[in-house]
Amino acid sequence: MMRKLLFLFLTIIPLIAFSQKAKIEFEKTSHDFGTISENGGAAVYDFVFKNTGDAPLILNNVRASCGCTTPSWSRQPIAPGETGSIKVSYDPRHRPGRFNKSVTIHSNASNAVTSVTINGTVTSKPADPYAAFRYTVGTLKITSDQLNLGSINNTAIVKKDIDIINSGEQPVNVNVNVNSNANYLTATVIPATLKKGEKGKISIEYNADAKKDWGIVSDKINVSVSPEAKGEISIVANIKEDFSKINPEEAPVATFAEKSAELGILDKNATKKHEFYIQNDGKSDLIIRKIKTSDNTVTAIPARTVIKPGKKAKVNVTLKTDDQPGKKVKIISFTLNDPKNTIVSYKLSGEIQ
Repeated sequence: MMRKLLFLFLTIIPLIAFSQKAKIEFEKTSHDFGTISENGGAAVYDFVFKNTGDAPLILNNVRASCGCTTPSWSRQPIAPGETGSIKVSYDPRHRPGRFNKSVTIHSNASNAVTSVTINGTVTSKPADPYAAFRYTVGTLKITSDQLNLGSINNTAIVKKDIDIINSGEQPVNVNVNVNSNANYLTATVIPATLKKGEKGKISIEYNADAKKDWGIVSDKINVSVSPEAKGEISIVANIKEDFSKINPEEAPVATFAEKSAELGILDKNATKKHEFYIQNDGKSDLIIRKIKTSDNTVTAIPARTVIKPGKKAKVNVTLKTDDQPGKKVKIISFTLNDPKNTIVSYKLSGEIQ
C-alpha cells in the first residue's frame, strides 16, 4: 500500500509542476496618442501587464515593427499576481501624417506571443523660413557657399542666381566683387539693400570662352555685408570642348607613341628627363588645350600646342626627385580637341633607392 501511495505522489507532483504556467494580461493592448507635434519630442506610453498565471513570467524578447518605435521592458521575472510594464516610445521627427505601429512580445507565458499597438497623427512642424539658406555671412543667409555650374561648353555663357535673405532686424547692404583679372565672371546683388526678412539674389554670369581654360576650374566671389561681415562663394565648372559643329570625319585624332614610361632607378634630389611624341592622325588641327600634372615635381612641355594633320610633336618631360626612397608615380593629363580623346593620361614611374 505504501509503495502505491509513494508512486502516486511521485507521479502527481511533476504533473502539477508541469501544469504551472505564467500568463500575461495587459490592462490595454492599444493606445492612441491623438495628434502630436513633429518637433514636440518622443511620444511615450507605458503598457501595464499582470502575471495572472501561477509561475514566474519572463519576457524573452520585445520587438518593434520599425526603428521609429523603441520599447523598453521589465527584465526581472514577474511573480504570479505581480505587474510589470513595457514602455513604448515613438519618434515623430520627419514623420508627418498618420502612424500605426506594433510591438511584439515573446515570453514564457502560456500565451507566449502577444502584441500591443500605438497610433496617432503627427502634425508637420512650422516651416523654417531659413531652412534652404545654409551659408551665413553676418545676418545675410545664402543658399550655399558654392555654385556648381556643372559641365559647360567652352563657348557657353551661363547665367545663374544664388538666393539670399536678410535674417536680421536691421536693413543690410550687400556687396560682391570678383578678381580684377576675372573678366569672364560678373556678379550683381539684386537688390543691393535688403530689409528685414527680405529676399534677394546674387546674379552670376560666366563666360567660358573668355575664361580660356579647360576641365575643372574654380573661382571666388567675395561677399561683404554691412557692417563688417565677410564671406566667399566658390564658382565651380567643368569646361569641355564644344564638338557640336565638328564633322567627325574631319576631326583631329590624337595618337600617343606611349601612354606610360618606366624610368627605372632614380637618384635622390636629381633631375630626370624623358620625351615622347603625340601624332595627329586626323584631318584637322589637333590642339593641346591644357596640360596638368599630379604635382609640381613634374613638368611636360610640348614642342608645339597645335599639331597639323599627319604631323607629330615632341613632349619634353622633366621629373625632379626628392630624397625619400620608394616607388614614385606621376600623372600628366592632356586636354585635347579630339572628340574621342578629350583627356588622355600619361603615367611616369620610377624608384628612388
